[in-house]
Amino acid sequence: MKLQEITEKFKNEINQDKISASYLFYGDKRVDLLSYALMFSKMVMTKDVQNDAEKDKIERLINNFQHPDIEIINKNNENIKIDEVREIIYSSIESSFNSPKKIFILCGIENLRKESSNALLKILEEPPQNVYFILLSRTLNIISTIKSRTIKFHLSGMNNDELGVSKEVYYFFDGNENDILEFKRQNLSLDDIEFKINTVEDILQIIFEMKNYMTGEFIIKNNLDLTIKYNKSIELLARRIRFWDIENVYFFINEIENELKKEREFLISFLSKIIVNVKHSVEAEDLKKLINLKNSIRSNVNVKSVIFNFFDILQNSWKKKKN
Repeated sequence: MKLQEITEKFKNEINQDKISASYLFYGDKRVDLLSYALMFSKMVMTKDVQNDAEKDKIERLINNFQHPDIEIINKNNENIKIDEVREIIYSSIESSFNSPKKIFILCGIENLRKESSNALLKILEEPPQNVYFILLSRTLNIISTIKSRTIKFHLSGMNNDELGVSKEVYYFFDGNENDILEFKRQNLSLDDIEFKINTVEDILQIIFEMKNYMTGEFIIKNNLDLTIKYNKSIELLARRIRFWDIENVYFFINEIENELKKEREFLISFLSKIIVNVKHSVEAEDLKKLINLKNSIRSNVNVKSVIFNFFDILQNSWKKKKN
């Protein structure tokens, strides 16, 4: 769905002048759901604002995640605990700060467990006046009672033709619209981007920088630069790891396990990118094993064992291909 279509759908919804509502925005990983939630929030918060300077101020606060009446919960897309849900409920009935309206954006709803969802249901069904809930999910495979109590927006990603880029650029950025549009805005070329990655430590450093950025541990001004370095590092890792000696492989696995074991969603994303890069160079049976291992991380598994098996399968598959 093109940006113009989404904008029109949002405008039509907001023009209905609902005094409160609960929404579900869902779409695959190509779509920056949080960006669309912020776009919708800006429309809600500025609808009755006539002064252009005041409107600009509100939009700037929202863009910088600083608006006191907009709460973003579970930005790391982990499970929302029941205590967090209770805090949301209490906060929703408190008075707003700067605006007559309050907005709660809940990320990673697909990871919501039954206990937490049951606690959330009542407030979704009957939100307090001037309170809006925006739930974000990568799938519609969520608890049915959540779906039935929300107004749904399916946000589908644009293809490379709609974004005006080559397939190479499109797949390099995993179809992520924000990254691709910023890449175009800066008039960059993948061939012109150079940086040095000589060691296992260099690759690990970039992976951990991306993890820290994605989990909100630090803020950077040029996230596109980091995204490019990260994607290039994954490409390099996928090509080179087969040639590493056993000492480097074990060092890499231990570092990844120590740093990412508590950040399972990022770890899943990291392994997914490796799979995309090696899917044409490993056996089909091994590819299926890699995907199953990656998916198992959401379960109660030994992360180190999963990572070790993942890279062991990778190296053995390449050996089989070579033979």
